[in-house]
Amino acid sequence: MKELQVNKQLPVISTNFEEVKASLIETVNKYKGIVVTEEGLKDCKATQKELAGLRNKIDDYRKAVKKDVSEPINVFEKQCKELISLVADAEQPIKEGIEVFDNKRREEKRQKALEFISESVQAHNLSEKYAKRLTVLDKYLTLSGSLKSIKDDIEQRTLMLLQEQDRELGVLQVIQGTIKGANETIKTPLKLQDFQNLIDMNYPVAKIIEEINKRAAMIREAERPKPVEPLKEEIKEPEPTKEQVSIPVDIKTKEAAKPKEEPLFFYEIRVVANFENMKKLTELLKGDGFDYTVKDKGRTQK
Repeated sequence: MKELQVNKQLPVISTNFEEVKASLIETVNKYKGIVVTEEGLKDCKATQKELAGLRNKIDDYRKAVKKDVSEPINVFEKQCKELISLVADAEQPIKEGIEVFDNKRREEKRQKALEFISESVQAHNLSEKYAKRLTVLDKYLTLSGSLKSIKDDIEQRTLMLLQEQDRELGVLQVIQGTIKGANETIKTPLKLQDFQNLIDMNYPVAKIIEEINKRAAMIREAERPKPVEPLKEEIKEPEPTKEQVSIPVDIKTKEAAKPKEEPLFFYEIRVVANFENMKKLTELLKGDGFDYTVKDKGRTQK
C-alpha cells in the first residue's frame, strides 16, 4: 500500500488584536459604575442591549473565522474515514473467522476445566454440596492462559472447600451427638433436619447446641405426666331436723274473726273560705277515712 503523504500548512491568523483590545477597554470603561435605578431603568436596558450586541458580534466573527480555517481539517478527516472504511470491509470477514476458532479454543478449555474439576472432586471426596461451588471461572477461558495454571487453580480451590467440608463434618458430629443425648430423655425424638437451617446459616455450634437443649426441655415438660389429684369426698351437711309443733284442736278448727262493718255517712255542704283555709281543708280530706267528690268550685262575690 502506498503511504499517505500529507503536506501540512498550519493556519496563520493575523489580527489587530492589541489595537481592538485597547479600543474596547476604552469603550467599556464608559459603562462601568452605572447604577440601575427606577428612574434610569429604561436607559440601563438600552445600554445593556448595546453591550450584548457588541459581545455577540465578536463571538459570531470568531465562529466564522474558525469555520473557514477548519475547512481543510474537515476535508482531511472525511478522507481518512473513507480509507478506514475500505480497510474495515476487508478486515471484518477475517476477524469473524478468527472469532470462530477462538470460541472453539475457549470451549475446549471449558471442557478441560470441567475434567480437572471432576478429577479433583473425586480425588478429595468432596460432597455434592461443595462440588457445586467448583465452577469454571471466566479467567480459565482466556486464550493466553495455560492448562497447567487452570489445573493448579482448581486444585487450590478444592483444598479450600475440603477444609470447609471437614469443619462442617466435625460440627455435624457434635450436633448429632447432642441430639442423640437429648433424645434419650424424651419420647418425641429430635432430628438433624430440625436444625439444618441453622447449620446452613453457619450458626455457632454453641448456639445450635443451646437450641437443641432448649427444644428438648420443652418436649420433656410437655411429656411429663401431670400428678393425679385424689378425689375429695363430698361432705354433706346434715339436714336440719324439722320440729313438729302440735297445734291444739280448738285452734285448728277456730275460724278467723271477721272485721265488724261500720256504717258510713255523707254530707253535702258548701264551704266558703280564703285560699289558705281551703288548702288546709283539701289536705284534711286527702287523709285516711275520707272519700270526697268536688261537684263545683269557684270564687264568691262579696
